Amino acid sequence: MKPYDDCIHCGGEVQEKLERLDYRFHGQLFIIEEVPVGVCNQCGEQYLTAQTAKMVEKLVQNQDKPVTTVAVPVLKAS
Repeated sequence: MKPYDDCIHCGGEVQEKLERLDYRFHGQLFIIEEVPVGVCNQCGEQYLTAQTAKMVEKLVQNQDKPVTTVAVPVLKAS
């Protein structure tokens, strides 16, 4: 059984890759590296398995010492 179905947006094949994931929790942005993510080969849409989503949630809730911290510019559209 494949861990990912075809893309629901374009029908492209979804393959697993280790990617960087932006995750928001209680208004705070976390960047998590080397996350196993399903990525559509045609449109780039990303998918998480339930197991990966739980792992990411646990990482963010525990908020262990981060590997690094980066400044993120915030812009206003108006």
